[in-house]
Amino acid sequence: MAVSVLLVIGDKGRSLIEKDIQEQWYLAYVDLLARFRLWSVSAHVIKLCPIQAVSSLSQDSTVIASQCGRCIKPLTPVGWHCGRCLKLTNPCSVCHQAVRGLYVWCQGCGHGGHMDHMYEWIQEYKWCPTGCGHKCEYM
Repeated sequence: MAVSVLLVIGDKGRSLIEKDIQEQWYLAYVDLLARFRLWSVSAHVIKLCPIQAVSSLSQDSTVIASQCGRCIKPLTPVGWHCGRCLKLTNPCSVCHQAVRGLYVWCQGCGHGGHMDHMYEWIQEYKWCPTGCGHKCEYM
C-alpha cells in the first residue's frame, strides 16, 4: 500500500521519505506482484516509478534458456529435434507435432503448442492438454 501512496502523492510527498526506503518499498511490491503473477500491474508500477534503479528493471533484456525436456542437453537453434536424443523439442501439446510457427505456452506449467490448437483447446477445456493437472485457463 505504501507504493500506491507514493504514486498518488507525487513529488511533493516523496521528498519526506528517504530514496533508499522508497526503492525498497518499490522492489518489494514489484516482487510481491510477480509472486501473484500480476505481471501487467508489476510492469505498470515499474514504468511509473521515478527511481532509476526500479524503472530500469523494464529495460533488462529477456533471456530464454532452452534445453531438451528429456535429456536436459542445451538446444541449438538448428532443427526441431534434440541433437542428443533426437526427440522433438517443444511439440504441440494437442497434436504432438513440431511447432514451426507461433508457439504459445502456459506461464504456469510451461506446456504449449500451436497457437490455434491451444486456443481451441482452452475454449473447450480448462486443464492442460498434457494431463499435468495444471489449470491453463489464461493463455
